[in-house]
This record gives sequence, structure tokens and C-alpha cells, in this order.
Amino acid sequence: MNRRELRHRLRERLPALLLILLAGTGFWVLSRGMTLGAGSVVGYAEEQLHSVGPLQAGRLQAVPVLLGQAVKAGDVVAQLDRRPLELRRERLRAELAQAKAVLLAEHDLQNTLLMLTQIQAVSTHIDETRARAELSVLDQQVKRLQWLQTRHLVRDSDVEDAQRRQRSLAADLAARPAGTANELAQMGRRPRPAAEQAQRLEERLAPYAAAVQISESALREVEYLLAELTLRAPVDGMIAAIVQRPGDMLGAGAPVVTVVTTRPGHIVAYLPERQLHTMQPGTPVNVRRSGVFVAVLKGHVKEVAPMIEEVLPRARTSSSVPAWGRKVVVVLDELLPLIPGEAFRVSAR
Repeated sequence: MNRRELRHRLRERLPALLLILLAGTGFWVLSRGMTLGAGSVVGYAEEQLHSVGPLQAGRLQAVPVLLGQAVKAGDVVAQLDRRPLELRRERLRAELAQAKAVLLAEHDLQNTLLMLTQIQAVSTHIDETRARAELSVLDQQVKRLQWLQTRHLVRDSDVEDAQRRQRSLAADLAARPAGTANELAQMGRRPRPAAEQAQRLEERLAPYAAAVQISESALREVEYLLAELTLRAPVDGMIAAIVQRPGDMLGAGAPVVTVVTTRPGHIVAYLPERQLHTMQPGTPVNVRRSGVFVAVLKGHVKEVAPMIEEVLPRARTSSSVPAWGRKVVVVLDELLPLIPGEAFRVSAR
């Protein structure tokens, strides 16, 4: 066989050899799970998804954000129809104003009644004090008249008249209720202390004050529900999905938009079981972005999941071939902002 024939045969067999080599390489890569090289796995910038939805059913009025738009925590991402609750708020405001007016009117009425009772008690106490003072004077007068009578200096009728008035006044005082000052105050025969008067007024107004508090609580509840109709971004991030559109009827908890964010410098990878010993918590690692001539980032393993789980299709070497591994969280030494889902190659140093 001459040299020309040998080159010709090699050219004929080269495609078959390349095919066998590629097949063997593919089998080797697949048999090693996600391994791209010695101790290297695919990682992605950690994604944290936050679904934003209403706490109550309603009609979606507006979605003022776009897909991929960056948002800050507290930015409005959706607005539900407020009109039903605004009408309810107006009614509750009117009920609250009415309850306050009733409380004010009842305050004036009860305060007046208590003052009249107090005035009557004061008058009764003054009358009794005057009567006792008058009886004391009559007692002295009767004694003086009786002394004069023994000397025939006054008429018997004058003495009898004074004694009759004395007995009448004493009988009137004896018929009046007796007791301690507090008991007499309870019967309305003694004026009450100012603190007790204030307490009695507060007790009489308690049902009306409770009605005002109930109205205020109902109004605060509606104000809270109105505030919840404005959906806001819970964190800084980007709009990853818009699930509902203006005009849609929503149930309580139905997601309207999804906000995606990352923890700065955190990368998630799935480690094949055979490589578990190469990456443990605290292990220093090298991280490379996809591409050629990219800088190597330094980091370390922060977390290693205790359970083996099926790897997400995107993290597999072949999306159609199932793979399993342990979830590993890597933290860059310099906490750089990352794009959610950005791909990296992670390898132990």
C-alpha cells in the first residue's frame, strides 16, 4: 500500500472515528452529571421570587409596570378598583359623625341631669341643716319660756305654741333618712364629690362612647382594606411576570405580578454526590462567568443541603436526562450585584 492510498483510507475513516470520539465524550460527560471539568459545576445567581397579590377579591384596575422593569420596595405595581370600599368608607364616616353627635348631646343631657340632682341634694342638705339649727334655737327658746312661765312672766299659750313648733320640727327631722355621708349621697340627700360625679357621668356615657369606638374601628378597617388595594413591590427587584391584566376579576391571594430579586453575591449550584467531598461549608471556590477570558471571582461555600434532590432541567448537562445532586450556596468574597439566573462555573480551589 503506497502513501497515497493510506491517506485516502484515513480520510474515509476519520468521520467515523470522530463520531465514536464524540459519543464517548458525551457519555462520559453525562455519566458525571453536571460536571464540566474536574471539580467544576454549573451555578446560577440565586433567584428569589415574590408573588404580589391582593388580600381580598376585586377587579384589577391598572398594572403600571412592564415586564423586566426595575422596581424598589414600596413601588406601586398594581391597583384594584377602590370604588366599592370608598362608598363604604363614606357611609362609615357618616355613621361616625352621627355617633359623635349623639355622644355630645347625651353628654350635655346627662351632665345637666346630674347637676340638677346635685343641686337638689345641696338644697336638701341646706334645708336639713337649717331645720337642725332652728330646732336648736327652739330648744333654747322653750327652756327660756318655761323659766319665765314659772315666774308668771309669760302666758301659757306662748309656751305651748313654742313647744308645738319644737315637737313638729323634731318629728320632721326624725322622719328624714339617716346614715353615713356616703349612704346619704347615694339617696340624693347629700352632694356627691366631684370625682364621683365625673365617674357617674362617664358610666352613663359608656354605651355612647362604645358606639363611637365601634364606628372608628370599622372606619380604620376600611382604610386598611383600601390601602391593601394598592399592591406594592415587597422588595427591590425586577418584574419577572405579569399574571393578570386590567379588568380581570381576582380572588383573594391571586398573584398579579411576580418580582424577582437576588441576594448580592449568592450563587446556587447542584453538586453531584461523587463531588460532595470537594465542597463543604467554608471551602474556598473559584467562580467564572460564561465566556472566554473572563475574570475569576473568589468565594466560599456557605451552605450545603443535607438531601439529594432532582436537579432543575436548566442545571443539567442535558435537559432530557434526569440528574440528582445536593444544593450548594456559594457566596462571593466581594458581594457583587448579580443578574437573576446568571450562569457561572464553580470549582473548588
